[in-house]
Amino acid sequence: HYRVRSDETGSACDRDEHPPPCAGIMPRRRSRGCSRSHREERTKRNGVYSVLVALLIGVGAFAIWESVAVQLEWAFGFGILLGVVIAITSFAMLSRRTAKRLESRFEQIQRQIQGGNTKLALKSLEEMLPLAKWQVLLKGQLHAQMGSLCFTTGDNAKALEYLEKASPRMSDGQLFLASLHYRKGDLAKTKQVLTTAIQHSKKQVILYNVYAWILNKEGDRDGAIDQLLRGLKVEKDNEATKDNLQRIQNGKKMNMKRFGMTWYGLQFEKLPASMRQGQQQMMARKGFRQKRRRR
Repeated sequence: HYRVRSDETGSACDRDEHPPPCAGIMPRRRSRGCSRSHREERTKRNGVYSVLVALLIGVGAFAIWESVAVQLEWAFGFGILLGVVIAITSFAMLSRRTAKRLESRFEQIQRQIQGGNTKLALKSLEEMLPLAKWQVLLKGQLHAQMGSLCFTTGDNAKALEYLEKASPRMSDGQLFLASLHYRKGDLAKTKQVLTTAIQHSKKQVILYNVYAWILNKEGDRDGAIDQLLRGLKVEKDNEATKDNLQRIQNGKKMNMKRFGMTWYGLQFEKLPASMRQGQQQMMARKGFRQKRRRR
């Protein structure tokens, strides 16, 4: 998956770490850059051109072989095999070519986010939507990234619009979507989003912990324990999950600090003062140096 990564690495408790875009980097401000461009309208019908082109090449190879070796008894079976092999090879080559184009663009977007230009980063992501016709699963990933950017800048309406179109395999985007639904008071949709996210990202222990936190907050202690037990089946030695399970069993509050900015970025709890101070220092190091005052 292609993800725009931030410098925050989240927590070691989440083995497959991929913190949300600009979590811990971007200040929370409202951005006007979360509007949908006309390019997205052209990609509503998301046909995967690379698959079609590869199939056409494979069929063409089969037809050429049949016309040349029509008199051979084994020609038909070999022709089918040849066509399939050529089609798969063509698809792999087309996908690799598109991936190289995507890599440079994602690096550019990463720099834009780190520079604080979320409006430009969002525009760059929107401009990549036409490439979704050539790369499998790309459209859902782009929507997840755009929704995540809108979420972190405070544009919840646009974030919801993008994240509902995002791939359920993008667990960071699904966490943002669950947060939006829960803070709107829609517990049923929150559960649905997290259940689907776990089905597609079973190794992401933070999903189980977030689900358990919500259930426990809603008074469903048994449901919360069940989710944490499921998380321990995935990663039995995960300290955060074991600690939270013990806390709930003892009637205590869950501790999500181990998940760092990945957790606090969901806006369920306020960022501790100690972490906020560290975040400000990091942003200061990334900023421009102030000019010296003339004496």
